[in-house]
Amino acid sequence: MYWYFTRWEQAGVTVDLLAALRAEARAVQGRGPEPSAGLIDYQSVKGADTVGLDTRGYDAGKKASDAEVLSSSGR
Repeated sequence: MYWYFTRWEQAGVTVDLLAALRAEARAVQGRGPEPSAGLIDYQSVKGADTVGLDTRGYDAGKKASDAEVLSSSGR
């Protein structure tokens, strides 16, 4: 199975397959085949004590010094 997957990945089949599945799922929901907007958001998460202070950010809105996690969503 892995042999097939690597060949498909190299040939771009998986990207095309996911695009076709996404378009089909959106059509079933009555939406256009491509997302019309995207959303990018950062979420502050509590940093472990082992995470160095130089790699942490500061969220002024929450007044917290924590790590940030990027999440994105296509609409």
